[in-house]
Amino acid sequence: MSKALQVYDKLEKKVVDIPEDEVESVQNSRRIYFAIQKKVFEPSTVGTVANISVRSFITGLLRYGITEVESGLKQKPELDEQWQRIWESVGHKIADIAAEAADAEDDRIAIAKFKKPYKQLSDAEKETLEEDLDDRYTLDAITYCFIWQALNTWTPKFWRLNDVAAKIAEVERVEVEKEKAKAEKRVPLGN
Repeated sequence: MSKALQVYDKLEKKVVDIPEDEVESVQNSRRIYFAIQKKVFEPSTVGTVANISVRSFITGLLRYGITEVESGLKQKPELDEQWQRIWESVGHKIADIAAEAADAEDDRIAIAKFKKPYKQLSDAEKETLEEDLDDRYTLDAITYCFIWQALNTWTPKFWRLNDVAAKIAEVERVEVEKEKAKAEKRVPLGN
C-alpha cells in the first residue's frame, strides 16, 4: 500500500495509523482467505458442486493449524510440556462448557414450547422436540465460538482486523477504478 492507513481503534477510542507490518499481515491473511474461498467454491470437473465439502475443508485447515502449532511447541521441550499441562487443566472444562451450552440450548427450546426445562419433559414431549433439537447446529455454534477465540488469539490487534481489511479493500477498489479510468482515456474512440 502506498499510503498509510488509518482506522478507528475501539480500544484506544481514536483514529490510529496502521503500521506497515500490520497492513502486510492483514493483506496476507486476506490473500489466504480468498484463495481458500476460491478453492472451496471452485466447480468440480464433474459438475458445479464444490470439489471439497466446506466441512471437510475446514477440518483439513484445522488439522493443518493444529499440526503447525504443535510443531512450534515441540521446538522447546518446556513448551511441549506446558501445553500438555494446560490441556490437562482445561480440557475437561472445555468439554463441560460445550455440554452446558448444548443443555442450555435444549432447555431454551423446551421452555419455549412446554414451559419447562428439557430434563423435566416426558418422553413423549422429548420426542416432539426431536426435530427442533438439532445438536449439529448447537455444536457448530460452540465450534464457531472456539474458532473465533482462536482467531483473536492468533491475530495481533484482532479487534481492528475487519476495519483494516475493509480499509485495504477500499484502497484497492479506488486504485482499480483509477487504473480503469486511465485505461479508458488511453483507448481511442471508435471511428
